[in-house]
Amino acid sequence: MNKYLLTTIIALAVLVIAVPVYGFLEAPRMESAQAELRQQFVSDAAVMYIENCAVCHGAQGEGIGAIPPLNTEGLRQTDYDFLYKTIARGRYGTAMTGWHADEGGIYNDYQIDELVSLIRYASWPTVGELSAQRGLIPPTLPVPDVDEAFLEQVTALGAEGAAWAEGIQLYANNCTICHGVTGEGSELGVPLNTPELRATDADELARIIHEGAPGTMMSSWDQVLDDDEIAALVSFLQNWDKIEAAGLALTPPAPIQIDLNNPAEVYELGGRIFDTTCVACHGENGSGGSGPAINSQQFLTHKSDEQIRDAVIYGGHRPNSIMPAFGDRLTSVEIDALVQYIRAWEPTAPWVENPRGTEQGGGGPPWMRATPDANNPVQPHGQGGGRRGKGKGGGGGGPWWRQEGETPPGQSGGPAGEAPMEMGPALVFRGEVISAQDNLLTFRSDDGQTREAMLGPPWFWSESGIPLSPGNRIELEAFESPDHMEINWLNNLSTAQSIQLRAPEGMPVWTQ
Repeated sequence: MNKYLLTTIIALAVLVIAVPVYGFLEAPRMESAQAELRQQFVSDAAVMYIENCAVCHGAQGEGIGAIPPLNTEGLRQTDYDFLYKTIARGRYGTAMTGWHADEGGIYNDYQIDELVSLIRYASWPTVGELSAQRGLIPPTLPVPDVDEAFLEQVTALGAEGAAWAEGIQLYANNCTICHGVTGEGSELGVPLNTPELRATDADELARIIHEGAPGTMMSSWDQVLDDDEIAALVSFLQNWDKIEAAGLALTPPAPIQIDLNNPAEVYELGGRIFDTTCVACHGENGSGGSGPAINSQQFLTHKSDEQIRDAVIYGGHRPNSIMPAFGDRLTSVEIDALVQYIRAWEPTAPWVENPRGTEQGGGGPPWMRATPDANNPVQPHGQGGGRRGKGKGGGGGGPWWRQEGETPPGQSGGPAGEAPMEMGPALVFRGEVISAQDNLLTFRSDDGQTREAMLGPPWFWSESGIPLSPGNRIELEAFESPDHMEINWLNNLSTAQSIQLRAPEGMPVWTQ
């Protein structure tokens, strides 16, 4: 065959195969190229936004005061030309000036396109994180400043104005973290500035604030606010629309600029976040409240920075914990600053007898406040002291000596033909810690034996216990229970710290 003809046939075959393959691959290639361009545009625009726009629209596009937010679905779906012209030319009658060079601004066509891409495609939390990395801290969980002039204007609105003014001040200081500056709500709390809430009975609103709302993050405020303050807060909530109708509204604070290389400024940032975010539950200077005391030796010597950071990001892990997750609401810079602020307490942190917080319990419900009468105990099995047979809904759980018909250790009686089990004598050991995992202590006693003992519930030990590390020398008193060894008290001889786990009569301290 003529070599020219063969070459022509081969070339034709390549074209027949290559052109369809190229056409098949062109669409994905174009899509990938466009995605890369969007990524480049958004990345460039984020820097411009932080330098020139965030001061008005917020570090995460959340809007500040009367300046509208940019992080909205409506703007993401807005026509390209409208966004371009708004950025380039500004908005007449507003504070939005023209940013195009032809309008006296500093950006060209290409840069305006980049800013449009930012509004349409950007992940605003990422923009906020980038802002924080550059020292521009968004007003996360804002506590707005309420000055005297504003309160005087609210007071002048009518006969109840003084109560409204007090209520709006209380709301600004305590409620905006979860419910928003304008009562719009968040993932942490429901909206409060609504017709439905204003129509709710005042007594019911006061009850919810007093007692909290089970199954939600709304905890009880009766240890923080007194009855008069709660009444003022309810009055404000039910008349919020009248205050807004008079042109009075809370204004979120603007972002702040800090030098991340200045430890003093980072420490101050951590303190500001703690005071606006954490103090309501953990108390002033971490002294404890509805949440545990974290300014304590028990907490700070037991928890690493990473554990504290995880608690902030993911929230509480204990059953019934009301600790919310702040990972989506604080930037990494803010979380690091908060952890540094808390860690700075450690050198002077006190040993707290009740690290779960001085406001835990509040005396218990009214029906548990009467003085116990040992001669007239409450019968646990129905009316009139009657008994239900085992296996018929009577529970059947708990320690062996709480089962029906059985007697606590050391007392006579019990079912016919069955002797009660008695606790063994107190045993004292000295030795060396092998491990302390959750509430299980494994140690090697001085006689060379490896032993295990229970430290109490995991939550109690982790938040109330003294640190135990492998190799620590310890001394403890314990007794043998039916299935394991229980500790009465323990001394960490390596750290000179002690903890009492049971009262002299044998009751665990975590039940008192």
